[in-house]
Amino acid sequence: MSWTFPALLAAVLAALDATLLRRLAGDLPPARMVAYPVFWSLPPFLALLAARGVSDLPAPFWLATLAAVPVNMAGHLLTAWAVRLAPVSRTVPYLCFSPVFVVVHEYLLLGVAPRPAGVAGVLLVVAGSWVLNAGGAETHDPGHDEDGGSGIMTRLLRPFRTLMAEPGARIMLGVALLWGLGSVLNRKMVLYATPAVAGGVFFAIYGPAMLAALMLFGGVRPRMLVDRPLRGAAMGAVLFLAAYAHFTAMSLTTAANMIAVKRLDGVFAVLIDRLSEWLAGRAEGPRSVRRAGLPAAGAGWRPVRDGRLPGAALMAAGAALVVLAS
Repeated sequence: MSWTFPALLAAVLAALDATLLRRLAGDLPPARMVAYPVFWSLPPFLALLAARGVSDLPAPFWLATLAAVPVNMAGHLLTAWAVRLAPVSRTVPYLCFSPVFVVVHEYLLLGVAPRPAGVAGVLLVVAGSWVLNAGGAETHDPGHDEDGGSGIMTRLLRPFRTLMAEPGARIMLGVALLWGLGSVLNRKMVLYATPAVAGGVFFAIYGPAMLAALMLFGGVRPRMLVDRPLRGAAMGAVLFLAAYAHFTAMSLTTAANMIAVKRLDGVFAVLIDRLSEWLAGRAEGPRSVRRAGLPAAGAGWRPVRDGRLPGAALMAAGAALVVLAS
């Protein structure tokens, strides 16, 4: 179970990466949001690659790497496209299917099949992720009581109803398929190289290719990448650490196991957001609560009833089952 810690660390860092992206670059167009961390993560990746060196790597490594680069590029670009076509609450839930696609891709490409208990754990993680995202989405249907069970069921079933109606939802389901394939290709890379070399080579190719695509098709200009150096450096450092933890965990277990645990990033993202809100509330004091028009503590306030707690519980149970079955 030596892979559990780096997988959990990858989940925490992925959640932190998403939080920093939203808070430090959330005012930017999607192309610039993607470009910032990619650009600022290049220096540490190139430095790591220079320190470790690139030995004679076999052809299967290069085939997996060259296949993983366009797959990941397509995943990032399609994600930006999907969230522009439809609200996040109607697109993000479909990413929860990526662990299922990982199981399928890993069996087809590497001939690896998880144990039945591991499959059950993956399905629990998927179900929990669905509840966490779909049940926690801020939606409202007239005629339904959002504080009751019918309101929760409405939120849980909404993604099924919108799959055919929303192009963005269908695109995001394709993104989940791409992430599943990309994860298995990453796993194949670390079968032939150390995590440091695999991650360094991948980002040394992926970074410039992604930036070139964003400059050609996304309107990104070189000067835009350096106008917020401190924010960019923070986002780049977190992306570098997240990727290093990702490749390290991939080298120690199957892709299905690793991604099932890494999907806990949704739980950690909620915790980080709640912690940020709590710290901001303490810094601003009670006046910020009154300015927002919210009732003070003890004045009849009731917590919002959504799917976050049961979703997190399902995901944690699924991840634990995956770890125990490995």
